[in-house]
Amino acid sequence: MMKKTLLASALLAVTSTSALAEVSGNVGFASDYVFRGYSQTDNQIALQGGLDYAHDSGFYVGTWASNVSSPFFGGTHDPQLELDVYGGYSAELSNGIGYDLGILHYDYPGASYADTDELYISGSMAGFTVSFNYSDELAFVGSTESAWYLAAGYEMDLPMDVGLSLHIGLNDGDAFDGGPGAAFSDNYIDWSVGLSKNIAGLDFGLTYTDLDQSSTDETNFCGNSSICDGKVVLSVSKSL
Repeated sequence: MMKKTLLASALLAVTSTSALAEVSGNVGFASDYVFRGYSQTDNQIALQGGLDYAHDSGFYVGTWASNVSSPFFGGTHDPQLELDVYGGYSAELSNGIGYDLGILHYDYPGASYADTDELYISGSMAGFTVSFNYSDELAFVGSTESAWYLAAGYEMDLPMDVGLSLHIGLNDGDAFDGGPGAAFSDNYIDWSVGLSKNIAGLDFGLTYTDLDQSSTDETNFCGNSSICDGKVVLSVSKSL
């Protein structure tokens, strides 16, 4: 439904439907868990899974988990697990415009200093999606300041049943101004281009992701680390 980025969406979906609600579960893996341009697993494989409950009224709740280990986190030690809990409301209007709004809690068991809450809202039409996330305190990077994330994406079908996904996002706010309590010295842009295809019942994804920082930077979280370098991420999933 909403987890993080198409790079990390290798999922095994199991769905049960009634007249009023739908319950869906997912498990999967990706060659890296990349979130807003940064590797959350120190460029290693991520195992992930979640559970969602969606009512016909449009209200939904869900949870999602992944292993994590990365210099991205701004505390005394790296968390080992990310457990997200979210809830919201989504609907589609008669003119084909869809919208989604809710709240997302990032929880890091054993590393509560990184726990972060975000409000989000998005709109979609004809394959295009625009979303806005806001956090009063961007704690998962060690910041006590607020931050927002504005993103746009587009999905379309190519010949031979290949799917194309485009994404770009701007990370900004007080947490990026270099002042007291900030984690970054400047804002940054992340982007990705992905291809997907179903082969023999398996959904394969191949995505290139990058951002306008590099491991040669001595500021932010890139200094002496490759977690923000451009990379190709492979995902494999199966839906039942």
